[in-house]
Amino acid sequence: MGIRPAKTVREWKGQAWARISKRKPRKSFVKGAPQVRVRQWNMGVDKRFELEVDVVPKERIQLRDNQLEAARQAANKYLEKNLPEAFFLQVCAYPHLVIREHSALGVAGADRISKGMKRAFGKPKGRMARVKAGQAVFRARIYAKDLPILKKGLTRAEMKLSRSFNLILKDISKNTSNLARSVIGKKMKEVKVEVKVVEPVAVAEGAAPAEGAKAEGAEAPAEKKAEAKPAAKGKK
Repeated sequence: MGIRPAKTVREWKGQAWARISKRKPRKSFVKGAPQVRVRQWNMGVDKRFELEVDVVPKERIQLRDNQLEAARQAANKYLEKNLPEAFFLQVCAYPHLVIREHSALGVAGADRISKGMKRAFGKPKGRMARVKAGQAVFRARIYAKDLPILKKGLTRAEMKLSRSFNLILKDISKNTSNLARSVIGKKMKEVKVEVKVVEPVAVAEGAAPAEGAKAEGAEAPAEKKAEAKPAAKGKK
């Protein structure tokens, strides 16, 4: 079953359902919550800059984690291409809330089941973040001369999100916390998905195979052969 439209969860409704314990998972109020899809929170180079730009919504809204990840990738790819090692981008909104969905069948002959139940509690299906009006979703730091390029990159990120947003600029050239950062800075490492590749074990001709390696057509162990011989003699 595909993912539901964002309009089904973008409004603030009811109490937040987000009580998850990492230290004691058995005591979590929410059971079986899926992992957050945002792969990286800090991108670029963390060093001394001149401007700080926040992406804030005009009204309160709920954003799913797949929206945040899509917006992050769109902005990060554009900035990496046009501002290499001259920006710092951070995802500020964390998807604490867990989305509940009451899955219903949509196949032929399931008319009664597909309507679902009234006020069904549902099962965990995803994560989302509750963002207030004026709260930062993304935060970027750049040099003043690179502001037009940053605006284009953040515009691409806004296209992946619901509703409308504003950009709030702040001069941090004389900020104490900014001046405490290094001029060279520290480059954020890109988080990549690890894929385990099992390499085939090469066995030379006449050499014994490695321990734990099972070659195709390998003969049975000597112990099994010894056990099989007495059984064959008994039959005779």
